[in-house]
Amino acid sequence: MGRLEGKVALVTGSGRGFGRSVAVAYAMEGAGVVSVARTRQELDRTADIIHARGGEVFIMPTDLSRVEEIYKLRDEVLDVFGRLDILFNNAATSPWKTIEEMTVEDWDRTIAVNLRAPFLLAKAFLGAMRTQGGGSIVNVTSGSAVKGFVAELAYCPSKYGLEGLTQCLALELRPHNIAVNSLTVATPQGKVLKPTSLTEAEAGAMPEEVRARYADVDSMVEAFRDAWVFVALQDASGVTGQRLSTRQLAEELKTEGWEATIAKYRGKLTEAVYEPYDFPSSVRYQTPDGGWKELKYE
Repeated sequence: MGRLEGKVALVTGSGRGFGRSVAVAYAMEGAGVVSVARTRQELDRTADIIHARGGEVFIMPTDLSRVEEIYKLRDEVLDVFGRLDILFNNAATSPWKTIEEMTVEDWDRTIAVNLRAPFLLAKAFLGAMRTQGGGSIVNVTSGSAVKGFVAELAYCPSKYGLEGLTQCLALELRPHNIAVNSLTVATPQGKVLKPTSLTEAEAGAMPEEVRARYADVDSMVEAFRDAWVFVALQDASGVTGQRLSTRQLAEELKTEGWEATIAKYRGKLTEAVYEPYDFPSSVRYQTPDGGWKELKYE
């Protein structure tokens, strides 16, 4: 506890899901947390959870697809806190549509939230991080950054692009002592994350057997708090330019320790390696209403 005392952490997409759990973990570790999402009601719920655990949080409803709102967010954070130490780019959206269904507006919004917003946020807070002597930027990635999926026509390209953005920023920002890493999502064994597109209200309306599989905040924090704190505390002298797995990182910290884990990744970047794999006989894919369809191949 208290490893992030005196730090300020901005977590996008923290009104629910993975981002909410990260925000709670950072607040429990003493950080002043800026919780960002579009829906104020969900941000209020995140704030209630953090306050119940004795943490500090500042909520800021923001549409990350709008450039002017990102710079308004920057100004508000620096007015209130005077600094930003950790930028955790977690917010993401996906329309879960195939090419026949997807509109140009669907594509543009997905790229704007998932890829353009992390770039704009890094650019917006660069001056503050440089002035204060460093910081950590964490870009949340997934398996959709390494292979394609049906009905993720914009989501996959956005995550592939996010990996490229991470590597470029790691190179450019090292002279300013700013670490930039990507981090995959994870859940405790036997649990899954609620689909990105579902609001809390929509998720609450799902059948009990579906809702029972969703990971809750406390189990997420217990399983992965050390991993999330680890990436938050990196700067350019430690781990930067890495694609890290939340689950693997948590295990490495547990079995090998903090310094050994830093030594394992220090001084390295990450290069994508493309390898062929067998074409499936069928694939299941998510639909906009939270259901599933199957596409079979001859």
